[in-house]
Amino acid sequence: MVAYALAAHVKLTADAVRSILSRLRELGLTTYEAQAFLALVQNPDISATQLCNETGIPDSKIYFALEELHRKGLIVIREGTPRSYRALSPREALAKLKAQMSEEYQARLAKLDELRVTLEPLYKKSERSEIGLAYVMKGFDNVLSRMIEVLKTARREVILFIPDVTIYERLAPQLEGLRRNGVRIRMAIAPRMRKHVETSRYTEVREMSPRCDECWLTIVDGKTVISSSEWKTERCHAILTQDPVIIAMSEEYYESPRCCISA
Repeated sequence: MVAYALAAHVKLTADAVRSILSRLRELGLTTYEAQAFLALVQNPDISATQLCNETGIPDSKIYFALEELHRKGLIVIREGTPRSYRALSPREALAKLKAQMSEEYQARLAKLDELRVTLEPLYKKSERSEIGLAYVMKGFDNVLSRMIEVLKTARREVILFIPDVTIYERLAPQLEGLRRNGVRIRMAIAPRMRKHVETSRYTEVREMSPRCDECWLTIVDGKTVISSSEWKTERCHAILTQDPVIIAMSEEYYESPRCCISA
């Protein structure tokens, strides 16, 4: 019934209409939303009652379908008696759907990254620390790559000790993305780096004291820490842990005026 009613307006075959509706459902629309949207593409400025007649959608379902289409930004509502509805152009509507799907996809990827960071140490049982769950990494590039991956999971705040401009430049693109997403970025940098860091872009920038200016450390959302030593040598290694005691000690280290001086 629906397929033939819609086909009468644009001379689509029943199979073509079913194909369009199927693709709209694959993009996240419900059956009723897909039917209503396709009908509005062909019949702008019609009422809910006319849509019911056109599509066969029950009276009890049409308004919910229209509200969802409006929430997704695919249609506009024209007030009046009766209220009428108009679909955005296919270019605009599908561009909005694409943007929404991209945001949802990125959010799901971030959750995957966060879950992987949590589960990976569990898999590496042979590398557990006796004082808590830990994962050991070796090699500068491996440590840096893992640090970037952990930063991707940040939702609230990151604290970083960055001892060298080379490390900062490698981390800067990820830090900029976090900043745009509203993540608080607090960092301590070696004094020699000050001219290379635009401090106003970050929530807080401190200066590491000489005794601490080789420290390389990242804390993400107060629940994951990566701490590296001997980063300048071939023996560079780091530990990733979610042990609350180590995290608390690392945060206190950042707050201590003996190690980091407010700039």
